[in-house]
Amino acid sequence: MAIRFKLTKAQYDALSDEMKSEYIAGDKDGEFVLDVTGLPAPEDNGPLKRALEAERNAHKETKTALGAANDKIAAFPNVEELTTKHAQETGKLKSFADKTLKESVAASIAGKISTAPTLLAPKIAERIAVDMSGDEPKTVFLGKDGKPDPSLTVEKISEEFVANADYKAIIIASKATGGGAPARPLVNPLGGGAPQGEQGNFNAAKASGADLAAHLKAKKEAAAQQ
Repeated sequence: MAIRFKLTKAQYDALSDEMKSEYIAGDKDGEFVLDVTGLPAPEDNGPLKRALEAERNAHKETKTALGAANDKIAAFPNVEELTTKHAQETGKLKSFADKTLKESVAASIAGKISTAPTLLAPKIAERIAVDMSGDEPKTVFLGKDGKPDPSLTVEKISEEFVANADYKAIIIASKATGGGAPARPLVNPLGGGAPQGEQGNFNAAKASGADLAAHLKAKKEAAAQQ
């Protein structure tokens, strides 16, 4: 039969005297253990316990550091939202710069060659684009095909509009040729005060060259009849 290594007081009292002689009092009151010799020494698990404790501490530190990192990440601004907002603001600035530069150059050219620069400037602006690829925006002129043409200059664009018969009625007369309209127009170049018999508002920015010339001619004729 198997012999128990540790007995309670009741179990010990139930043994025969011969068996009782094999037991001695244990560390606790009422406890008896088998009296044996030559047992192997218990395994030293101290290093294993210390290694386990170190791993637990490292895990706690890592968890704490991860929590702090997550808090920092949560506090960061929304990059996607900032990117979208930046793109919108950049687009607005680009649109404003594009419109301002085109209108400025077109107004300058129209003021030098036309008796009605306000009417001619929108047509010239259609032949101007803004290049934003460099450090600073710059204007470039477009050919009749709508593509940038490096060979075009302010002088060439001016000559092109002066030579266009559609705009003859509002082009300043050249002293060399004597052609063109008189330097002082007979009608208000800003389009104010439509002649009697003329109905509706004329949109110079959307009108063709021929329509623009016809409009001005009609205003001159109406003014002459008054």
